[in-house]
Amino acid sequence: MVYKLDDLISLLEELQKRGFRGVIIGSTVISLELREKKFEDDVDFFAFEPSPLIEEDTYRSWANELGWEMTYTELGTPRLIARVGDTDIVLEFYENIHDFYVPPEMLERAPAKKLKKVEIKVLKPEDYIVLKAKAGRDEDMEDLQKIRELINMGKLKIDERLVKEAINMLPEEDQKLTIKRLKQLGFRL
Repeated sequence: MVYKLDDLISLLEELQKRGFRGVIIGSTVISLELREKKFEDDVDFFAFEPSPLIEEDTYRSWANELGWEMTYTELGTPRLIARVGDTDIVLEFYENIHDFYVPPEMLERAPAKKLKKVEIKVLKPEDYIVLKAKAGRDEDMEDLQKIRELINMGKLKIDERLVKEAINMLPEEDQKLTIKRLKQLGFRL
């Protein structure tokens, strides 16, 4: 599933036309920071409006209107599969539920990125790194290792001061383990 920046922009336009407001929170954060023009992963959003939990029918109506498919994430929130040309692009919508938690301060400080004629809020890479370390699954640690390699090669710039701030936004019980995981990857905290 390789798609282009222009494909992503057209999907964002369709969502925003219908009143969607949210923040890109997944691996697309890093891809956009690297100014990549091609993407492979699904696009994860923290949705403000409409609520993925309360207004699921709105997502279903968008899928029907646009000829997209609707399924569900592992948390039971909407997953839209948009067909662009001969490529399926998966859009997943989340909000704070169960163990899935993005601190409101991270969402508030997410800068708006201008992608041609579309503006969308995108989580800071430092916040994405901290959330990955907090989750700590094997695939998260592999992703963080790749990010560390990009930092070491000078392809990605990270402000470790912002990483420390992000750790302090986590619930207190998650902070020590998150720091330990990041230190294992070579972050100076």
